[in-house]
Amino acid sequence: MGLDEVAPIFERINSSGRQLTMVDLMRAATWRGGFDLNDAINSVRDACESKYFYDIPDTHILRNISACAGLGIHKETIEKLRDRTSEELKTASDKCTEAYKLAVDFLSTELPFTSIAYLPYGLQLTLLVEFFNLKNHPNKGMREKLINWFWKTSLFKYFGVANTGLITQSLENMRLFALGSVDEIEIKKDFDVDAFLKDTFLLNKASSKVFSLILADNKPMSLLSGAVIDIGKALAQINRLEYHHIFPKAYLKSLGYKKDECDIHLNICMLNLTNNREISDKMPSEYFPIIKERLGDNFEKVILSNYIDRECFEYGLKNDFNAFTSKRSELLKKRIEKFIE
Repeated sequence: MGLDEVAPIFERINSSGRQLTMVDLMRAATWRGGFDLNDAINSVRDACESKYFYDIPDTHILRNISACAGLGIHKETIEKLRDRTSEELKTASDKCTEAYKLAVDFLSTELPFTSIAYLPYGLQLTLLVEFFNLKNHPNKGMREKLINWFWKTSLFKYFGVANTGLITQSLENMRLFALGSVDEIEIKKDFDVDAFLKDTFLLNKASSKVFSLILADNKPMSLLSGAVIDIGKALAQINRLEYHHIFPKAYLKSLGYKKDECDIHLNICMLNLTNNREISDKMPSEYFPIIKERLGDNFEKVILSNYIDRECFEYGLKNDFNAFTSKRSELLKKRIEKFIE
């Protein structure tokens, strides 16, 4: 089908005043033989909803349909779908749906994911889907290497600036790994762990999404009650009310700290909403004694689940922000080292 043949479809879409997307263009270009790109995309989305992966962007699914057809995932190669027969398109679509099921299952069982909202980079899911398209049942070793790949690409901001060259090479590397042609997915990029831990906590940032996943991976318990925090709820959507500034911002500002210094990752923990409201803007010297009293024998277990040890806790009792964050940094670095080794 040439562009002249799909022009009427383009005009109907344009008449609504909505700008055409790549998905619109490819739906028109592949509309034949009973194949409907919208149906193919909805099939993938329906398959992922059981794992609470709602709202996967249409363009991401289109990339994977292209990959499952043996093509690439950037614009120039996706356009080659117009040369595929309806049977080839249906086969690629079916493979894509099954691969998405496996990829989402991997994210929700091997990693602390309960939604796509906390995925640092969309390209990570695209590449994982292509892996499971080529390797339906990876062994334990391959799954562990995929986990390592996820943490590295997240922490290193590997896809922070993803140009065509990086996208093409990353797809090729993932395919080689899935097919067993290479033993590792090589990730080369410098990583400043101190800069990461002192980065400002904003849940629309990739780095803060990664930090939230690190907190969740430690199976945190709420500081005042000791109750296990419902990670499914905390990570179901971007919700700042599930997070707590250990040292309140107002107190730190009164000491001369700037806003960015108050909001660093090292000053953030997960906390259920009820406890968060109870603590409110209290200083650690006010609410830390309550934590110790209420938790009793569970005290150390609960604080460690939030990357706070006894020494760190003592600094909090003294309202010593610098010493507290320095010690907490040591605990988090040990966990991060395990993720990227």
